[in-house]
Amino acid sequence: MAIRLGSTVINCTGLDTMTRFWGAALGLEPASGTDGFRLLRGSHVNLSLQRSSAPVSARDQMHLDLYTDDQQHEVERLLGLGARFVRHVEDDPVDDWVVLADPEGNLFCVCAKPADEVRDARARATEP
Repeated sequence: MAIRLGSTVINCTGLDTMTRFWGAALGLEPASGTDGFRLLRGSHVNLSLQRSSAPVSARDQMHLDLYTDDQQHEVERLLGLGARFVRHVEDDPVDDWVVLADPEGNLFCVCAKPADEVRDARARATEP
């Protein structure tokens, strides 16, 4: 493949606060950065934080979906790290997700997805 996703970038005003939150939330380590940008690296994903002059003021154009086998545990863990509960959506019997906001108000979802479902979807995506 000639192109791949290298990192998702979140704009933020508090670079240190967001580094602590997202680093702990996803098990990422700060790898490099400047006063206005920080790359967090993990074994399977990178996340970048970019300093913004203004806080989040409207619904984001995109957000992260985090998949887990233990939604309740992860939601409680993320709330303990500083996330804020927004809503729990379980209208569809196939989909169940909790919308949270990070310390600066960026929305993200914690989706109840069994590990085998995620593995199967990943395998289908890499088939020729």
